Amino acid sequence: MQRTRYPERRRTTRLSLEIPLTIRCRLHEGETIDLKASTYSVSANGALVLMDTPLIPGQNVRVINEMTSESADCFVTSLREKRERRFVGIAFFNPNIDFWHIVFPKSGTRQAIRSSATGALVPPGFRQDNSPQF
Repeated sequence: MQRTRYPERRRTTRLSLEIPLTIRCRLHEGETIDLKASTYSVSANGALVLMDTPLIPGQNVRVINEMTSESADCFVTSLREKRERRFVGIAFFNPNIDFWHIVFPKSGTRQAIRSSATGALVPPGFRQDNSPQF
C-alpha cells in the first residue's frame, strides 16, 4: 500500500474539463443576471469555474450547462485569483445529481494501467504473468 504525505480529503476526484456555463445569480437589489463562465475542473460535488465577475462565498447561484441545457442550484464555496484569472468554487446543494454526465471514481482510487500482454485496462497490482492462478 502506497502511503502519501497528505491523504486525499475530497469526497470524489476532480477531472479537468472545460464546459461552457451560464451562472444565474441575484443581485442585492433583487435583479437576476446571467454571467458567462466555463469549468476548469469538475467533480460529482461541484466545480471550479473560470469567470470574469467575482461572486461572494456563500452566495446561492443557478448553474446552467450550455451543452445540455440542464441547470442545478449551487452555492459559492471559494473565490481565488491567480495570474489575472478568477476561479470560483461552487458546490451542488444536492451532490448526488448527474449534472456532468460522468461517472466519477471514489476518492483515493488508483488509476488502472494497461496490460503489456493484452493492452486491456487492469487494476493496479494485478498479476500479469501467464501462470494460472487456482
